Parts: sequence; C-alpha cells; structure tokens
Amino acid sequence: MSTSASALAAGSTCPTCRGNRILGRPPHAQACPVCSGTGVVSRPPIRVPFWVVIPNVVLTALQLNVPGQQQLDADADFEWIELMSTQTGIYSVQLFDSSTGRPFSPTAVNSLNFSGTAQLPSMQIEPYVFPRASTVRGVFNDLSNAGNTIQLTLKGYKLFPRDNPGQGSQGMIVQA
Repeated sequence: MSTSASALAAGSTCPTCRGNRILGRPPHAQACPVCSGTGVVSRPPIRVPFWVVIPNVVLTALQLNVPGQQQLDADADFEWIELMSTQTGIYSVQLFDSSTGRPFSPTAVNSLNFSGTAQLPSMQIEPYVFPRASTVRGVFNDLSNAGNTIQLTLKGYKLFPRDNPGQGSQGMIVQA
C-alpha cells in the first residue's frame, strides 16, 4: 500500500494543504495548522453509548483496600463522561487506569465527594478516554462501620474508528 493510500485509510486528505503537509514555500513554509503537518484530517469516531460497570464490591465493616475492577472490551476505546454508584453505606475509593498505572486521585476519595446517582450523576469536567482492552481498577474502603455492597458505573461512549474495515457503519463488529 502506498503512503498516500495508507494516509487516506486513516482519514481524508487535508483540504487546506491538499496533503502536502506544509503551507507556503521553503524557506518560509510552515506546517499546516489544520492537519498539524500530517496531510490528513482524521474522521471523528462513531460514538455508541455504553456503561462500564465495576461488579459489586462487598465490604465488611471498616474493611480496607478491597480491589474491584472491570476489563474493557477490545472492540473500541471507551470515553468516560459520567460516574454513578449505588451502595449500602459510605465508602472511599481510589480509581486507576491500568493502561498507564496512574491513579485519578492522590488518595482515596469519600463516596459523597466522588460519585453521583443515576438521577444526578457526577459529570467529568473533561472526558477521559480508556484504551481498548485496558482495565478500570478501584481500591475500596468501608467508612460505614457496617456491611457495604458497592456498584460503581462509568457512563460514556465506545469510540469505534470510522475507517476500520473490520467494523460496520454502526460500529458493529463484522467478519471482513
């Protein structure tokens, strides 16, 4: 496959620089600001609503450092928009993105400051994208001094690439 053919497979030719990657002529040329010097404008992904549920985490009174996790599907990246939980008592949690190993907070966050409900979910100020097949991991602590069952749900979108030949026009996986 030629370079131009592979570039077109990833997106469409930049209309500003016409795929030349630069504007102007050397020595006064500059990288095209529309395509960032790639010559290609990416097409936005197909966004399909999706919920990632960390299965029920069951805590005993004041139990600490109980893991809970959910592996994401391998068919698409996941864009996290909202967070909600159901629980039988208050708790604290520290979430991690397994693809980077980074925590989302320096310490565990109290559930009253962390998540909302299905009626009033906690909104992300900026969406966060988890790579396909990565794992959302949490470490839970009971603060209720009683038994506690927690279900944490991340609401967002699966991001299916438009130009992937292994996927149908609506993001469905099909045999090529």
